[in-house]
Amino acid sequence: MDDKPNPKIVKLKFKGGNRVLCLNPLDFPVQPNDKMVISVDRGEEIGSALPPVSSPILPEDLSEIPALLRKATLADLSQNNENRLREKNALEFCIAKVNELSLPMKMIDVDLRLDRRKIVFYFTADDRIDFRELVKLLAAEFKTRIEMRQISSREEMKRTDGVGPCSLRLCCASFIDDFDPISTQLVKEQNLPMNPAKISGVCGKLKCCYRYEHDFYEEILKNYPAYGSHLKVADKEGVLEKIDIFAQTMTIRYDDNQMEDFPLSDFKQKITVIQ
Repeated sequence: MDDKPNPKIVKLKFKGGNRVLCLNPLDFPVQPNDKMVISVDRGEEIGSALPPVSSPILPEDLSEIPALLRKATLADLSQNNENRLREKNALEFCIAKVNELSLPMKMIDVDLRLDRRKIVFYFTADDRIDFRELVKLLAAEFKTRIEMRQISSREEMKRTDGVGPCSLRLCCASFIDDFDPISTQLVKEQNLPMNPAKISGVCGKLKCCYRYEHDFYEEILKNYPAYGSHLKVADKEGVLEKIDIFAQTMTIRYDDNQMEDFPLSDFKQKITVIQ
């Protein structure tokens, strides 16, 4: 496999933490952090270039990928900065109207297209919302196309950013491109207690790290017997209670309920699996 970056494909990061693969049909010499303008549905957006992508996974229909239009000009950058101020005012206006209409929704963020042909309002809600009256008020105020986009709690945290229980910046806001499915089985693979308060992120869902750590744990655990395996050590028998992949140890609980730690090197030499 050729891991050399493809200059025809550039990854950009946009406001709200979104990272998108873009086509570079005009072969712009793009460097990390360069500001680039792309063509999107009914408008233009500006994003920052990320490091080159090796072996990107592309859709079969490349027309689904936005294309780079140009490197951002001084005028683009100035308008983009002004748009950030307009977004703040638009969010405040929208929140006021939501309260006036008593709509059961929480406004999260606003994106104003670079060319101002469209404004996207992001919100969360427990149910579907009839926001037709709200859209009329927004369209009358801002004189442009309005889109209301309902997002999940995960997407909310990605857009607003923050710090996780690990005291580091949220993974979704810093480097995760997509929200892959996460199940409790991934938690069990790490032998963690199924305590919702411990295994959930700030969004209230299972932590994203369980998904991207999965391949690592899956590969390492091949060197150990499965959790709960019946093992024999000399003349004693027990069950595999715990695995510490970092210390490279395994803990066996004997039939008399006593526990003992062994280095991984003892497996298959002093420890056997009882079939």
